[in-house]
Amino acid sequence: MKLLLVEDNLEDADFLAASLRRHNVSDIELSHVTSLKDAVHQLRMQRFDVVLLDLHLPDGSGMECVDAIQAAEGSVPIVVLSGQDDEEFALSILNKGVQDYLVKWEGETRAILRAIRYAAERKRSELRLNYLAQYDSLTEIPNRQHFQEQLERATARARREGRKVALFFLDLDQFKVVNDTLGHDAGDNLLREMAVRLRRSIRAGDVLARLGGDEFAVLLEGLDGALETETLAKGILEVIAEPFYIDGREISVTTSIGITIYPNDNSNVTTLLKNADIAMYQAKEQGRNNFKFFTERMHAELVEYHRLEHEIRDAISGEMFNLVFQPKVNLVTRKLQGLEALLRWEHPERGAISPTEFIPVAEQSGHIIPLGHWVLEEVCRTLNRWQAANLPLVPVSINVSARQFQQPDFHRRVADVLRHQDVGPNLVELELTEGLLMEDTESAQNALQHLKDTGVRVSIDDFGTGHSCLNYLRRFPIDVLKIDRSFINDIDYCEDSQVIVEAIISLARSLRLNTVAEGVETRGQLNFLVERGCIVAQGFLFGQPLLAREVMPFLEDLIEDAPGFATARLPVSKKRA
Repeated sequence: MKLLLVEDNLEDADFLAASLRRHNVSDIELSHVTSLKDAVHQLRMQRFDVVLLDLHLPDGSGMECVDAIQAAEGSVPIVVLSGQDDEEFALSILNKGVQDYLVKWEGETRAILRAIRYAAERKRSELRLNYLAQYDSLTEIPNRQHFQEQLERATARARREGRKVALFFLDLDQFKVVNDTLGHDAGDNLLREMAVRLRRSIRAGDVLARLGGDEFAVLLEGLDGALETETLAKGILEVIAEPFYIDGREISVTTSIGITIYPNDNSNVTTLLKNADIAMYQAKEQGRNNFKFFTERMHAELVEYHRLEHEIRDAISGEMFNLVFQPKVNLVTRKLQGLEALLRWEHPERGAISPTEFIPVAEQSGHIIPLGHWVLEEVCRTLNRWQAANLPLVPVSINVSARQFQQPDFHRRVADVLRHQDVGPNLVELELTEGLLMEDTESAQNALQHLKDTGVRVSIDDFGTGHSCLNYLRRFPIDVLKIDRSFINDIDYCEDSQVIVEAIISLARSLRLNTVAEGVETRGQLNFLVERGCIVAQGFLFGQPLLAREVMPFLEDLIEDAPGFATARLPVSKKRA
């Protein structure tokens, strides 16, 4: 242990040195200076474990001696030496961050040594607690609290100097997939490597922090303008996109970055963090692996998001949602073959709110889970009412969101509703998007198999819009492919769309899957589908979505030999060779 004695009284210094020799203390190396100036110099030249500090020196006295030592080396423990026993003064010194207060040289040498060792131990504990309060234990970089303090100081400096500060908010894309497939240990190792790479990709003096989970932040001062900010953001994206090697596996991930600028966007630290968070989510929504600057438009969207989120919650509890049903028409029998349940919301003040407006908000906020559960229950209640009216039933399809599908007990919830409502599982079809299935194919395959075990049918919605993979069609337990309306819209005049639609129909037939064409609006589209052997279609050509009571006549047509869905005008299906 290296001990620095700051004492101008040579007799007192000799007393301590003699005491150490007398007790054969071999693990303490004593250095002695007689002034505050020399003490500061020594602390800057080498490391000491404890400073024994007299408060009456030639160039300083009282609290200023403590301030000078702490300014020179804030981590060194200090034991103050005093010639008088003043309890009130001792308390004030201890509150200043001093580890102990000794009256010269009161007590035996052992007591003095014990005080020195305890002071060192207390200081180590204090530094450790301070570290834990300021730094992330996993990545060993600053945590959210430390980052906010640094941001406060940086904005204060920028305000005085008339400069700008940039704040980057980063979130790993698809980090959940790594945790779910490789385990949390691999996820932790990835976060550590992420911190190492980020340190390398930012400038000296920039502050990097982990805010929690897979969220990181970077504080940048002294930027010349937006171009330099953009260059740094692109550099981070490139560094993170390079493969990681975790536990012998190669892992590829990307990140999305939200950027906000002080004082352009706001001067409040909390608001700046929110701004960067908003911009980061915009970057994710626009394809991930990119960055977005915060704008006032984003702020307005956030305000509207929170308003809508609150109203959705009220609408769920107040049972303000209702269902309509879009018919699926069999183009051979010209009768109703199925229905798709569509969610509608008639706001008491704002009127009809489009699903394209409220569904994304429900998805992000988590309200989609109780809302989706309500849809399933309402579909089953409707099927029961039709059955009670002695009507033949057709399968009803329900759109399933990502948040619902990713719930570990989703299949059990579906089974419980079917059992409670006494509805046959063959009457319910769950529609999922390709993108949802391709995010984590192994988990998706397991979840789909659990759903199939309940007896429900599964269809792939918007098939062909970007994630199509023949391998998953073979592996996943799928019943139906729904041809996306974007291809149907173009088949009247676009040869490429015609080729794609024909290929999907042929592929489905080869795999013994059914096809449903959605968005059929013209007779030309209908003729093309019939000629290519597509059996089922839905769209405005057959009318608008119907209320439950409006569906009943078409169910009655299934009993009688009636023309059904105005389908007498439909062309007769031609059998293909």
